[in-house]
Amino acid sequence: MKADSILMHKEKNIVAVRAANGDATVIQVFDMEGSKKITQVQIADSTVFWKWIGLNKLAVVGKNSVWHIDASQQSEPVKMFDRAPQMATCQIMNYDMDAAGQWCFVVGLYSPDNKNIQSQMQLYNIERKQAQILEGYAGCFMDLPLTVGNSSYKNSLFAFCEKKANESVHRLHIMEIGNPAPGAQKFKINAEITMAPDAIGDFPVLMQVAPKYGVVFVITKLGYLFMYETSKAALIYRQRITDQLIFVAVRNMSTDGMICVNKAGQVFAINVEDQNLVKFVMAAQHIPDAKNLAITMASRYGLAGADDIFISQF
Repeated sequence: MKADSILMHKEKNIVAVRAANGDATVIQVFDMEGSKKITQVQIADSTVFWKWIGLNKLAVVGKNSVWHIDASQQSEPVKMFDRAPQMATCQIMNYDMDAAGQWCFVVGLYSPDNKNIQSQMQLYNIERKQAQILEGYAGCFMDLPLTVGNSSYKNSLFAFCEKKANESVHRLHIMEIGNPAPGAQKFKINAEITMAPDAIGDFPVLMQVAPKYGVVFVITKLGYLFMYETSKAALIYRQRITDQLIFVAVRNMSTDGMICVNKAGQVFAINVEDQNLVKFVMAAQHIPDAKNLAITMASRYGLAGADDIFISQF
């Protein structure tokens, strides 16, 4: 089979190979260490995007539908849902599924006038088989303890960056997609994303959660990094890290940061200084009620930097 594309597994020495077969796609998965083929499937759709979304799960976004493949054994691909008509002209940028396997989203960009870039996002609930169309540019799922007075309960959340076609403002939305803690209301918050003055026409392209710190990273097309605290959607930090487009990023499992690659081939490591994060937030004049937010972060995530305050309160 002559391959059109090859996709390496994120953690294992496994490689997926795909090739077009008319309007269909043939996908083979190989165990490189064992020198054997694990599976071969054919999808009745032409592939426009694919991605590993788990240790044994390969997601394929076709021209018409979204498919999941069990890459651990020989089995038939499963069609998850059809792409919404609003997504027909989009260039697919990302796809992901939450940890519980109940929600997924696909996002794509399009240009209605060959000048301005706009976005469509299809958020899909697998159990209810229901879709919601959002004007989102980037998104991510997360499980974080955001319930006041109940730090042991992890809220299942979806965060996304949105800009409506008739508006100029980008907004960060964080909303609960699972069941709230007993006696609590569903969590929901949003905040305006303030783009840099020199970043005309900029928009988010990548998002990643750092559960260890309760923060979300947002990277824009023009190379700006934003870091938000999730419970208040508070901007902690903004800095331009490159003048080249960052086209791929993954979570650094050892530091809970990000590893990114830009168009020039440069590799970036984005990490949080866990000994200084709380102190930085506490001293930040641009964050409303910064002291209490810093204390909350230290308490929820076991971070250093607020020990003296805890002792004085005790």
